[in-house]
Amino acid sequence: MALAACSAKAPRQIAYDVDACEQCHMQVSDPRFGGEIQTRTGKLYVFDAIECLLDYERAARAKGDVGSVWVIDFRSPKAFVAADSAWFVVAPGGRTPMGRGMYATATQAGAQEIRTSVGGEIKRWGELQ
Repeated sequence: MALAACSAKAPRQIAYDVDACEQCHMQVSDPRFGGEIQTRTGKLYVFDAIECLLDYERAARAKGDVGSVWVIDFRSPKAFVAADSAWFVVAPGGRTPMGRGMYATATQAGAQEIRTSVGGEIKRWGELQ
């Protein structure tokens, strides 16, 4: 199911300081965080933090309504990574938009660098779900 949730549909660039998070309704302003979910019918939802995206994705997945999931690479602001190929660092209390300390990056080496900086654990998408 995780592979089906992250098909190859490309995300669109987030309009920072304009778009609002679908989950918490905060304005998306930090280009190092966030992501997008595209439904099976093509509707796009924007999120300001991985925490929000993950909470929303769980409910949408239960309804069978997830087409693709993308997260922002913390180390390459504004760059998207398919969630099922990303590496995540979970450092509770970290300085993230929602304060739950979730960071995403494209590589394991990148995750190691983030972890060295903020602490926490390295995880994969399936572990977060």
